[in-house]
Amino acid sequence: MGKKTDWFPVLASSELGKRPLAKTRFGERLVFWRSNDGVVCMPDRCPHRGAALSLGRVVNNNIACPFHGLEFASGGKCVHMPVEQSQRIPDDFGIRSYAVCEADGYVWLWRGDELPAAERPPVPKHSGLIGRRYGESTSLWPAHYTRCIENVCDFSHLPFVHSKTIGRTMSDSPIPVELEEFTGGFRGYLMKQKGAKPMLEFLYPNMWMLHASHNIYMTAVFVPVDDHSTEVYGRSYYRLPIPKMLADAYTRLSQLIVFAEDWPVVASQEPWDVKDASNERLLPSDAPVIAYRKLLRNYQ
Repeated sequence: MGKKTDWFPVLASSELGKRPLAKTRFGERLVFWRSNDGVVCMPDRCPHRGAALSLGRVVNNNIACPFHGLEFASGGKCVHMPVEQSQRIPDDFGIRSYAVCEADGYVWLWRGDELPAAERPPVPKHSGLIGRRYGESTSLWPAHYTRCIENVCDFSHLPFVHSKTIGRTMSDSPIPVELEEFTGGFRGYLMKQKGAKPMLEFLYPNMWMLHASHNIYMTAVFVPVDDHSTEVYGRSYYRLPIPKMLADAYTRLSQLIVFAEDWPVVASQEPWDVKDASNERLLPSDAPVIAYRKLLRNYQ
């Protein structure tokens, strides 16, 4: 196996304003904030007395702890100790700063091996979305992120879980799926329907897209909060000049209605992490799920 090269989109750019923002990701409490040089991500814990840095503020392009005012630069070094004016700040007094970048309306966290910035690959992109407007929404799923991803890559659950919404026109007859794999992802085509075939595209590690019609693309990124919860950033991409407020409302309503039908079923699955589900008996209609598990094996 080679080096891990994983950029995870972990929050929407629109969430992060002038104040520090607390988020739990991969079971770790983090703080995100903006410096003059871009977005910064650190553990949300001051190394002095353990207070949450997210309760502090950005001062002089540093993040200041709310407890005693210690300031930390974007690289993590403590640069100001107001209560110890006469003391030299030790060189090793600081906090870890994680590699992040901002692109396509997301903040991305580097989860790969240690690499110089110039050697990290570009973030993945759904090419069909370039230049389109979008509405966005956020929801919290009560399940491990790998189960959430498999759920949206599964055409065959639609007539059962979504019998009153997106699966209402489908019967419980066989659902043929055609799969197209490529480096870092795959596409799945629902072959049963006449005319244009619905297509889903997955890009490792956590980006999903559904091309439902000529004009509308639905996307979601599945962000690990902890072992049993996932924050999902949904978007609806479109060409028509729809006001952003209406696009956001449409996205929130449509994805909430559909995703809410998934939540109890996905939360009930055991084991919670698909990496521990080697004894499951997968079927031909599970081709996208099989492709996803193959990606997990190849990249982790």
